[in-house]
Amino acid sequence: MDPKPSCEDVKAFMALKKAIVREMEWVPSPSKKSAGWAKFESRCYLGSEISEEVDFRAQFRRRTIKRRGAAEIEIPEAFYVSIWLRNYRTYGIDTNPDQTHTNAIVAGLPYSGTVITSHTHEHIWTVAGANYVEPIEPPILELHDAIAKFCERVNLYLNGPFLHPLKGQNEQLL
Repeated sequence: MDPKPSCEDVKAFMALKKAIVREMEWVPSPSKKSAGWAKFESRCYLGSEISEEVDFRAQFRRRTIKRRGAAEIEIPEAFYVSIWLRNYRTYGIDTNPDQTHTNAIVAGLPYSGTVITSHTHEHIWTVAGANYVEPIEPPILELHDAIAKFCERVNLYLNGPFLHPLKGQNEQLL
């Protein structure tokens, strides 16, 4: 198994200029729990070289309605954007109104050991790995905004334009 990166390694990694290798192309990613998921994954350039250790990953779940008998249950839109170093999610932004996150206990961090219930949170690499999040307020409600904020924070350039996974499927999208 790959060695877990140190906090110093991740901090240096985050500062490096990165770019995704391929243009955005979303593919269906069925889930046993919920329909409507799509994903986009790409290796990343570090400088002019394609890194075998760095991946950009994004997942999106469209808003759906589940029907159980006469009841209708709205399942809200959700999305996750992350950068991976080897097999470790070193930074991520998640928006999922139905999700809570219980933080690891990390000395000196403001949300150590607490339950985070905000719609949007960011995963920050610590000595506990990726098991520490901080809320983002106001919540990020649009995938485009999450990816833009994410790219800014991890020094990542998209190769080509942002494409929404529902493009061409919904008249309300560009």
